[in-house]
Amino acid sequence: MRWPAVMVTALSAFVVAAPVTARAATDPAPELVQAVLAARDGGCGPLNYNPTVEHAADIVNRSTFTYLDHSAQNVPADGPHPTAILRDLGIDTGKAISLQGAAHDEADAIRGLLLEGRDVIPDCSYTDFGVSHLYEPGSGYHLAVAVLVGTS
Repeated sequence: MRWPAVMVTALSAFVVAAPVTARAATDPAPELVQAVLAARDGGCGPLNYNPTVEHAADIVNRSTFTYLDHSAQNVPADGPHPTAILRDLGIDTGKAISLQGAAHDEADAIRGLLLEGRDVIPDCSYTDFGVSHLYEPGSGYHLAVAVLVGTS
């Protein structure tokens, strides 16, 4: 009797996540990438876009997405330092930060993320970054995440 309920739950999670997965796989959020690179423009070299760090940003963003659409089984992975997520993906660093923005408009979500990172993005010790942008239709929110990784 328990098996059908598990299958329905798993299928529901797949149906909800499938459109989001397709969008993230085909669109690495070019507006968000450009905004982070522009915010870094300054005295140090540019940040390097890293697909593994993008994966970490996507994990953080999806955990918030599932929390908002009430399908989460855990609290969001929205802590400011996603070093455990990065370590699981093969990046061992002592310096990482997750910046987030959310709004009913993509540009405002990006602005929120940039405001949160106004003192962090210019820090020259951060060398790599990745971003994720998702739209949660139930709440109408655009969710933007940038993860920056650097040397201690």
